[in-house]
Amino acid sequence: MIVIGNPSGGALEADVCLIGGGPAAISIALELLKTDTKFLLLVGGGATRESASDQDLNRGLIARPGSHESLEENRRRVFGGASSAWGGRCIPFDALDFKERSWIDHSGWPFSYEDLEPFYRRALSLCRAGEYEFDSRRVFPKESAEIVPGVNGEGLEDWHLERWSPPINFAKEFESVLSKATNVHVHLETHALELVSTESKDRIDFVRAISQGKRFDVRAKTFVVATGGIENARILLSSKNPFHPTGVGNAKDLVGRYYQAHPHGTYISLAPQNRRAIKYDYERDAAGVYCRRRWSISEEAQAGLKINNIIFFLDRTNAAHGHRDAIFSAVFVAKAFRGVLRAHGVSKRWSKFKSLSPDIRQHLGVVMKDGIASVPRLARLGRARWAKDRRLPSVLPSVESKYLGLYYQAEQVPNYDSRITLSAEHTDEHGVPRAVVDLAFTDQDIRTVVEAHRLFVDRYRAAGAGEILYNEKELTEYVRQRFENFNSGAHHIGTTRMATSPEEGVVDESCRVHGISNLYVAGSSTFPTGGHANPTLTIVALAIRLGEHLVAKAALDSRGSTA
Repeated sequence: MIVIGNPSGGALEADVCLIGGGPAAISIALELLKTDTKFLLLVGGGATRESASDQDLNRGLIARPGSHESLEENRRRVFGGASSAWGGRCIPFDALDFKERSWIDHSGWPFSYEDLEPFYRRALSLCRAGEYEFDSRRVFPKESAEIVPGVNGEGLEDWHLERWSPPINFAKEFESVLSKATNVHVHLETHALELVSTESKDRIDFVRAISQGKRFDVRAKTFVVATGGIENARILLSSKNPFHPTGVGNAKDLVGRYYQAHPHGTYISLAPQNRRAIKYDYERDAAGVYCRRRWSISEEAQAGLKINNIIFFLDRTNAAHGHRDAIFSAVFVAKAFRGVLRAHGVSKRWSKFKSLSPDIRQHLGVVMKDGIASVPRLARLGRARWAKDRRLPSVLPSVESKYLGLYYQAEQVPNYDSRITLSAEHTDEHGVPRAVVDLAFTDQDIRTVVEAHRLFVDRYRAAGAGEILYNEKELTEYVRQRFENFNSGAHHIGTTRMATSPEEGVVDESCRVHGISNLYVAGSSTFPTGGHANPTLTIVALAIRLGEHLVAKAALDSRGSTA
């Protein structure tokens, strides 16, 4: 059943209380639907669109202006959470990501890739991204595995694939099953304010919540916080009481620390000689699922160079380099105006338009100059991009463009001093302290990008693959500038990290908060490290795993109560 707010106005009770309404919370809910467990979801937003007041609850502060996007930009308080704006990229973490690596401090997960793989398979199915196969040599056996002929080997691997969901909005995808189920209540427009312990420090007794101006308590045997990588830490830190004077789960001062994102960007421009021989565009597998190829750095090469995990793929060029494509420019202008119209309020629309107007003018110039010849291709791409069931993930510049860009996405070193804290002066309309973000990169994060680019450039030049524009000193400065003006792209990782010991992490291998018997955390905040992969598939895999754990726990508790 799905309801708005709390119609009864009184306290709510359930066996399990899930706080959140995004992919993590909904994936757990789907597991609990297989049982008789009575549970509810507290969704801090409406059914379809984020209101201005809900968006304002996500506002926060940036410790160093420019070092992170505004906190309301990439977070969604709406049923479906981040999946309401998800692009659909699905990639599992590499086996290496789960290992302890001597050259990366605080690396290693409490379990292996092999332990999580069965849940990855189920997660990929849930996301409707096809067969669990990410090796292009097996997915496209009749095609060459090389992205650019000759540019592989010596630590550079080019057989890796990413898969794409249609994409799905988890709320829309599973709304019907949730609304018809008899053992769940989904409470929309209901915000969790704090976790409360009244009897002892090792148990949460209730959640204090608010909906439509009315406050009430939610009592349950088990609680799961699944509100996103920043909000998870904010809720735990703001839940202070005599049993938890520094916040729930924060006895060791670890909640909010080790905040990570994914360093990313496009610096290199390259012009491969034989454009017909390269693998550049999206490809569709036998089931019609969109896939795309990427380069990875081998485990041995990463160990030898002592760098973080990182990938490359061909993409549009860096706009600052002046290489433009009419198709991309047309898409940019359309997206820019749509973003302006979607901003809440006249002042925010005007502010967004002013910030985008220099780029809009440049891209309009490209469209006016070269756009007529691109109309047929734009029409074809438009049909694929707006297909009803499975859309083209993005519009790429023509493979015949003068230059192609080399996009990178890298792992960030877990850094104790990179963190989420609470403001001592600013609160939201419900009195909850606003989050303060201090995302801190290290020299190893810069060196990773530079060393990996050097490896790629050496292989490209050795293959005689074509022209490449590269200056290592300029790249280093480019990466520094990116870190000083950074946008996380909604990849918020590590703030309630997983570890076997409470000295090293906030939650254990089952995602249960250390020292609290009935409180769990779900989402990318539990990742000890972030790898290079977009987090959604791993979020869903861990959520299914946690859901299965809660189902087993409920069965055990039930047997104990009837013994």
